[in-house]
Amino acid sequence: MKSWRDEVGLATELLCDADRSVAMAYGAAESADQEKATRVSVLVGADGKVMKSYATPDAEGHPAEALADAG
Repeated sequence: MKSWRDEVGLATELLCDADRSVAMAYGAAESADQEKATRVSVLVGADGKVMKSYATPDAEGHPAEALADAG
């Protein structure tokens, strides 16, 4: 993942959630054996706390919505 992250120029760390523990914690998966996680978006503040969760984000307008919610 690091090589792809570097290739596309991302500055943040990426998460590989192979055991679905993060997906289950954020409500994107019901179990570790769920084939695919549900698409959700979670806005996390600088303090590490969840500011808002988006159950079905619209890919077109979601970035602007999340930026507005982040303040």
